[in-house]
Amino acid sequence: MTLDSFSDRHHGRAVFATMTPEHRAAIGAVRDDLRAAGYDEDGVRAALGMPVLDLQPAAFHHLDRHVLGTDPLATAIRLFLLDRVVAEKDVRALLGEPALDVLFSLDVLGEADGGLRSQVHLTCAHDLLLATDTGRYSDWWTGADDLSDRVMYIGYDSAGLASVAPRDRSRRTLDLCSGSGIQSLVASRYSDEVVGVDINPRAIRFARFNAALNGIENVTFVLGDLLGPVAGRAFDRVVSNPPFVPEVPEGARLLYRDGGPDGERLLAEIVAGAGRILEPGGLMSITTDLFNLDDLPRRIGEWLGVRDGFDVLVLVERRFPVWAYADTHASHAPTARERAAYAARMVDALEDVGIRTVHTGYIVVRRRPGGTGRGAAGPVTVETVSAAGPVRRPAGTHVTDHFRFLDREREGGPDDDGVLLPNPAVRLVTSAPPGGAETHRLVAPEDDYVADMDISDLTRKLWQATAVSDVRWSVIRGSALEPVARELVRQGALTLRDLPAAGGSDG
Repeated sequence: MTLDSFSDRHHGRAVFATMTPEHRAAIGAVRDDLRAAGYDEDGVRAALGMPVLDLQPAAFHHLDRHVLGTDPLATAIRLFLLDRVVAEKDVRALLGEPALDVLFSLDVLGEADGGLRSQVHLTCAHDLLLATDTGRYSDWWTGADDLSDRVMYIGYDSAGLASVAPRDRSRRTLDLCSGSGIQSLVASRYSDEVVGVDINPRAIRFARFNAALNGIENVTFVLGDLLGPVAGRAFDRVVSNPPFVPEVPEGARLLYRDGGPDGERLLAEIVAGAGRILEPGGLMSITTDLFNLDDLPRRIGEWLGVRDGFDVLVLVERRFPVWAYADTHASHAPTARERAAYAARMVDALEDVGIRTVHTGYIVVRRRPGGTGRGAAGPVTVETVSAAGPVRRPAGTHVTDHFRFLDREREGGPDDDGVLLPNPAVRLVTSAPPGGAETHRLVAPEDDYVADMDISDLTRKLWQATAVSDVRWSVIRGSALEPVARELVRQGALTLRDLPAAGGSDG
């Protein structure tokens, strides 16, 4: 098997292979027609009764026959999400001639069973339209056949990384293992220049189409292996969704998925490159499965290969039993017997390489700012924070605040001061069961970063004080409240801000 064979194998043609500058100029007509039909995250969610990222093949028939109507939005969903053959007259009611012409010429649309069918999915995520190969083993493909150059569908790991990565202004952002280009395209909104790198030529074509589809021009996609194409360059931001699933003996080698026997082959190489690729103060944000979480800080230190200059945040979403993790990755098997056999082989493979626990989450590596201050040196720190669950809303400001607080602790002297401010998304819940003592809990149902916390009465008093008045850090430091305040800041429930200038405003 060679790269870039997926389309030829299944359809006898390679999608986007013929794209020219003229095509790129015309692709905007596709976006405009789909937007006019209401084909966006909110519109699709309303039509399906579920978020688009929750869509599973088992629901396709029900949605097609018993939920969707006959309007242009329903046609778009059937064509670009449910892998259905759609009558040509319905497609022409959805897409005008310019859009149809460019999709036919790029081999996106083709004739099938008396109608038209799309070779790709178009997913709505982060206010983008994103072309990928059909995902979650839909009935477009028969059997367990899967090829290495499939362009991965948009999942919650991809969408989550785009939410976790901080969005401060960046001059240059690098997207490693760029796939469909979602991270690059989100980063284009806060970056002057973005470079996406992928080893899969098919993914590069998809990503270039997606940039044109969304009218984005400050992103360049290049073919290559990790840092090779950008050797000698430095970036303010790096984002990466590398393959991270442990390989199973006798299983297919899937370029978009497999991360070596322990799942960390590419992850380790990317983290090891932080010293070469990050500008001082730069951030590298990675989505990955987190294996043997207790030992992960040690491994990260080994990958970095340095004794100082870096801070690392490990943001944990949730834990999976090993057997459930293996069963999830056996979903491609065509029969229950084959699925069970594949899952069993994966369980054994995980045991063989010593994987005992599996979590999902993110690793954010920050190269400390340069200069002569005390913050430029010191041992590597790796801190682990548990999120409330899957991160589906922007959380990058919490990541920025985390590193800002570390700098303040490291560099601040006895005169350093600031004010503790409560996260406005967090609220205090107090309950008193009959005959029992009061209990206190901080909850943040609208903030995916902040996990619910049972708190002590002392913590409650501090929290309530920050909500009604300015609590000075200089007053807290050295008291019994200091460790309480530090923990609330670490969990994202409080932030430490500079005092407003005399006579000024705190903004």
